[in-house]
Amino acid sequence: MNKYLVTFLLLVVYNISAQNNLNIQQLKEGYYTKNKKVFIGNFPNNFIDFKSTFGWNDKLDKPNALYSEANDFIKYFFELSSNNENCKKKIIKIACQAKWEADAVNYFHMNLVLLVEKDENFDKMLQTLDDKDLNEFWRFYFDIENLIYSQKLYIILDASMKEKAMSVFNILKKERSNESDKHRKLYKYQIFDKDGYSNLRKYGNSKSDVIEKIENNEIINVLDNSEDWWFIQTNKGLVGFVHKSRIKVKN
Repeated sequence: MNKYLVTFLLLVVYNISAQNNLNIQQLKEGYYTKNKKVFIGNFPNNFIDFKSTFGWNDKLDKPNALYSEANDFIKYFFELSSNNENCKKKIIKIACQAKWEADAVNYFHMNLVLLVEKDENFDKMLQTLDDKDLNEFWRFYFDIENLIYSQKLYIILDASMKEKAMSVFNILKKERSNESDKHRKLYKYQIFDKDGYSNLRKYGNSKSDVIEKIENNEIINVLDNSEDWWFIQTNKGLVGFVHKSRIKVKN
């Protein structure tokens, strides 16, 4: 290879590395001084940069620059997103490129779920995406090995989001349908309530929205019975929560 070309390539790599180091220093400065403009401006703008800043370096088997501080930085960025559209744009861009993994990516995913659930205007921003990016966004949103948790992520969506996310959710559900995860074994149970029916709720508490009333003796599938409110699926395919006291084993 021409020695001038080699020199040029080395200079390019050096400049990129130097710029990345500068961005990280400015990101840290923005965080610790709570300079929102500097912090937001230097927060990673894509998934590759996100991982190279907050993730684990698999090639070198060591943490990247802000690995140990990742959760604090990510949490602050999501807090700022409530009143900042540029933050949300970066979040969406990262999510459209992301693949789930542990540590920083997992924490980013957890905060993304809360943002999707609670931000009433987030759906409007998703509507600006083309079909490919929108599908990639939802694929990351549902990118959890535990199918039960993926189903919980689906039911918290509003009607408009469910319609757009349904095809991606069904594809992932089918991909995992033959896995042997013990949490996804289906057991047959019946509804039994002195009132003649029980409420299927969106969340596991008595004040949560009612999805549907389930009549006594209806056969249901229990997807998760690890807590007092069991996560179940009706014979119509609806999923939600019913208190365990309203459920009995099918005879």
